[in-house]
Amino acid sequence: MSSKNSPRIVFGNKLLHAGYSLDINEQRLINLALSKVNSKKSNPGKILIYPTEYAKCFGLSKYSVYEQLSSAAESLRDKSVSILDDSGQSLSIPWVSSASYEKVKNQGSFITLEFSEEIEPYIFNIEKNFTRLFFHNTVKLNSLASFRLYALLNEVRNYKNYKRQGAVVVNFQLPEMKQKLFLSESYGAWRDFKNRILLPAIEKINAHTDVRVTFKPKKMGNCITAIEFSYFTQCSSESEEFARPRLSRRPKVNKGSHAEGVWARGNLNRLGNYELSNQNENPAFRLAKADIRRCITYAKIIGDDEAKIFYSKQLNK
Repeated sequence: MSSKNSPRIVFGNKLLHAGYSLDINEQRLINLALSKVNSKKSNPGKILIYPTEYAKCFGLSKYSVYEQLSSAAESLRDKSVSILDDSGQSLSIPWVSSASYEKVKNQGSFITLEFSEEIEPYIFNIEKNFTRLFFHNTVKLNSLASFRLYALLNEVRNYKNYKRQGAVVVNFQLPEMKQKLFLSESYGAWRDFKNRILLPAIEKINAHTDVRVTFKPKKMGNCITAIEFSYFTQCSSESEEFARPRLSRRPKVNKGSHAEGVWARGNLNRLGNYELSNQNENPAFRLAKADIRRCITYAKIIGDDEAKIFYSKQLNK
């Protein structure tokens, strides 16, 4: 997927630096949910994620994701984030207020996820101090360490005082780096940390994202105390405009059939993600009226009354 068609995920920088531990399916679930919302707006409530959608986004077999998603949704309900508030006090806040795997007649299986009220200031109504990532650059990062390192490097991507001869250069103290990657004491030795965590993470970042990273350990005496990362970007992340996605043609199936519903939901999701991605850049962006009418039609087919009302109101403005 090109960056023009990729939604974005946005984290407040305090959340970016927070202490938390998620397995890869939990992190992917969070990322996919964030790709569906507008960070400049309020918490939309429940977000729907379909197993086929999840499998397609992360290059997985659609037959293997049902159990993974069900387990991730259940465990995510108990996961929290340790974050510093404005006074410097550490708070433990939940990721979600609800997350469940559901199966509804004529709609199939899906995850419903709702972010918690406590985490809202770090992912919704964000106007400053945030980091924005193209979703497609994160989908092949199959460990928490690779994703978190990529996000942390991107935080300073557009700051001039971190630029040196065309590269972005950022330093992390070694204990700070381990803390941000939420590592246990078993990675205390530099060799273990480098070989088991750092090198695999950088290999994934270099192979599957828009940056190319190198690193250099920094010593104080005989001890390695910090890491200097240097990376070049393959393209600008700030100047892209999102092109309207191509919609799937209606299959030759019976009206009211499951296949018709899958087609309608897929096109509704494509237009919805396209709208949200552009609104992250320009809050005044709206779909063309022809596409709004299409969204109303899709919503009627799948019985999504909320979407039908939402787009009907847009059409009448």
